[in-house]
Amino acid sequence: MLLSIAAALATGCRVDGGTAPPPPPPPPPGTLPGYYVYPPPYGSASGSGATDDPWDLATALAGGPARQVQAGDTVWIRGGTYPGSFRTSLQGQPGQPIQFRQYPGERAIIDGSLAASGSELWFVGFEIMQSRPLQVVDRVLEANTTNGKFINLVLHDAGFSGVDLAADAGSGVELYGSIIYNNGWRDNIDHGIYAQNATAGTKRIRDNVIFNNFARGIQVYDDDAVALQNFEVMGNITFNNGTIATGSTEVNILISGSTLTTGMRAADNLLYYSPGEDGIQFRLGNYDVTDSAMYNKSVHLENNFAAGGRLGLEMQYQWAQATVRNNVFIGNGSMDVVHTGGPAVSAYDWSGNFYYRDPSATAWEQDGLGYSFDDWRAATGLGGSDSASSALPAQTRVFVRPNQYEAGRAFIVVYNFGNDNSVMVDLAGLVTTGHHYVIRNVQALFSAPVASGTYGGGAVSIPMTGVAPPPPIGRSSPRSAQRTGPGFDVFLVTSAAP
Repeated sequence: MLLSIAAALATGCRVDGGTAPPPPPPPPPGTLPGYYVYPPPYGSASGSGATDDPWDLATALAGGPARQVQAGDTVWIRGGTYPGSFRTSLQGQPGQPIQFRQYPGERAIIDGSLAASGSELWFVGFEIMQSRPLQVVDRVLEANTTNGKFINLVLHDAGFSGVDLAADAGSGVELYGSIIYNNGWRDNIDHGIYAQNATAGTKRIRDNVIFNNFARGIQVYDDDAVALQNFEVMGNITFNNGTIATGSTEVNILISGSTLTTGMRAADNLLYYSPGEDGIQFRLGNYDVTDSAMYNKSVHLENNFAAGGRLGLEMQYQWAQATVRNNVFIGNGSMDVVHTGGPAVSAYDWSGNFYYRDPSATAWEQDGLGYSFDDWRAATGLGGSDSASSALPAQTRVFVRPNQYEAGRAFIVVYNFGNDNSVMVDLAGLVTTGHHYVIRNVQALFSAPVASGTYGGGAVSIPMTGVAPPPPIGRSSPRSAQRTGPGFDVFLVTSAAP
């Protein structure tokens, strides 16, 4: 069937009196078990789903023309572009999800949006973007599948926020390992991720890279639902969010709402703002009402690492329960480290935090008043085991975050405090000796790799020259995004058997 379609198209077709070029040839036949989706014009609504009789994407997301797709099935999305706004509400089963996966080694692009409800569905590895975001004006992804997983996606240039997690849908959803950037165009409204949860299940935002979105990087916020609850925001790498706008408050991670807010956990996140940016690393707690004890019930902040910006941690309204442990905040001479507030802060579980900030500076605040480090500890009763240093780090810090769902894949984060021309990163235990590896800057995903080769064991060298960040597509931004290298960069390593 594919050969006959291709042969017919090779003769050309009339569009506005001219001859349109033929489309790219179809991908070669697939060899993996499952159903197949091919890009226009090769997929159809009447095919069998076999690699030589594939579906179009809309048909596959509906379960096939005869609803053939069942729990435990895999649908392979072949390389190419799929224009349109797509939806699915298929039902998998616990332990037997229906999986929509990009075919290995190819690049499948939805140019539009995907709204995913249903249950027990996985979406893995493909790209969703908008070449005309001011005409589409939508999220690229609505991730509202109950117990759904959205894994290793590339999500960028939405007309609105990049990803939406609705309050009353998607219980148990997980957004994992995805790269999310350049979304939105409206000040303080369009975020990388806009997340809500009024359900009993936990929603997980884990190990994503989120940068240069128009407003916040991650905004967990609601002022309409009965409750905002049960989030894990863990292992994310988020930097320079809000910096391409002129009217957005720059915030990398916000967890707040003028509603009952409880069950919030933010741990192991890596955050950064470039020098001169007016960013807030964490904003936690409602800031719209004065009687915040009615709203802010519980939050847990642990093992996060944040450098740059004007404010490290904003908790100016008290929480009924708060755990703040083993976090690192690094600032320059104008950075405020922590803002706290409320009479009950002394009851917080607050310990082991380290601040690279002059302890004599009035960079700690309680109830709107600035204090030195020691005076803030006396005023709040917090930070008895915390430490502060006026010296900034001198040694480069490298973090490697292996991917849970794909062997040989990881994000590498480099805080280049040592101003090194390159860094050595040990890939042992991540990449198999003898396998081919590729390392790309996440801000240049589809450009040449910064390093590649056959892995012989031990450490490999990654240059810290930096790249120009990707410009927004289909619209201009009031400000150009800063080049983060050589001071900071994030890399994606992937590997495969020879």
